[in-house]
Amino acid sequence: MTDIHDLEIGAPGPFLPPYDNVVRNARTIDSLGYDSMAFPDHFAGFIPEEIWTPDVTPLALIQQSPHTYYEMASIMAACAVVTEQVQLLSAVIEPLRRHPVLLAQTFLTLDHISRGRVIMGIGAGEIENVEPYGLSYSGQVGKQREALEIIRTIWDTHEPFNYDGKYWKLRNAVMSLRPAVEGRPPPI
Repeated sequence: MTDIHDLEIGAPGPFLPPYDNVVRNARTIDSLGYDSMAFPDHFAGFIPEEIWTPDVTPLALIQQSPHTYYEMASIMAACAVVTEQVQLLSAVIEPLRRHPVLLAQTFLTLDHISRGRVIMGIGAGEIENVEPYGLSYSGQVGKQREALEIIRTIWDTHEPFNYDGKYWKLRNAVMSLRPAVEGRPPPI
């Protein structure tokens, strides 16, 4: 049985312009004692433009389009700098638009900026953020599995390594950046 004290409560991470609101909202979320903030990784939103109207969503009063997103890792870093306790979660990133080595480096960097408060939420992606941008939305589960293997290898060693998967092939790949706390990579 889960104890009520084990329950963690999160909030949506601030990810919409203007930037001053992002900073203010991140500080507020942190000061209110939320356990986490979750940040979307989107180019395009999933709400059709036809219903992006003030009578359907009040957000239409402040954003002219449902496709307005700050870049996820950058805004997570900005929020990490102005907060102290809240964990920062990607909700979710996928290895279709970002190479697994870049994902490993990005989250190690965020781990340092946040002082160990970052969590990598990773998934198979959404077609509206892949195919319109010239990428293939196929093999996403296999790509994700291989990406996780590569990311964990990078986080476990600073030695050059090879990887020979169906989707990713690495030769003498290396990254010496270590987690903020040695032996404790960001949770996935």
